[in-house]
Amino acid sequence: MPRIQYTAQEYANMHFIYGECRNNASAAAALYRERYPTARYPDYRVFIRVHMCYSEGRIHGGGIGGMSSGRLGNINRQYTVLDEIEQDPSTSTRVIAQRTGISKTTVPIRPTSLPY
Repeated sequence: MPRIQYTAQEYANMHFIYGECRNNASAAAALYRERYPTARYPDYRVFIRVHMCYSEGRIHGGGIGGMSSGRLGNINRQYTVLDEIEQDPSTSTRVIAQRTGISKTTVPIRPTSLPY
């Protein structure tokens, strides 16, 4: 059975409701159906997976897990680094790493790798 892909907003709503229900997945699934009656609603296990993925930094807009997992986080780090370079073009990778908390080995990126 193929996994249903949800939007980033749907995942955020699921995670918010899961927290509101104090990590009770069954209650979260029921509340989600109540709040979003016209939306497709996930099984209670999806709420658990969404929370695990958010906690591990693996959530993105195309689905949970799989090949593209974590891609959004990589793009955000790239933009963060580019913002740092734009503010001070002479800055070093070491300084950018210290300011942003991004690993020094991750900082040197190719700006052409960003999606426009």
